Amino acid sequence: MANPTPQFLLMTVEMPGAEPSIGRAASELGVAVEDLDVDFGLVPIDPRRAKYAVQVRADKVPMETRPESGHRGPWSNAKIEPFGPPRGSKK
Repeated sequence: MANPTPQFLLMTVEMPGAEPSIGRAASELGVAVEDLDVDFGLVPIDPRRAKYAVQVRADKVPMETRPESGHRGPWSNAKIEPFGPPRGSKK
């Protein structure tokens, strides 16, 4: 039986100072780079505050993920879809 696609959880990470990177995000979260979804990448949430989002393999999320301040997740990553037809649609 083939290995199922791993499930990922959305997490936030703060990386003040040096240039943000996937490797640095993994280090800040206490996981290996291989445990991050590199296709999702490093998504800026608030670059002025050095906050970014990454997806971490669900089975690799550290038990203690809360920093002394701020929030890290894990968060759900629901699919975003419109609630109805686009405005101005003639349908």
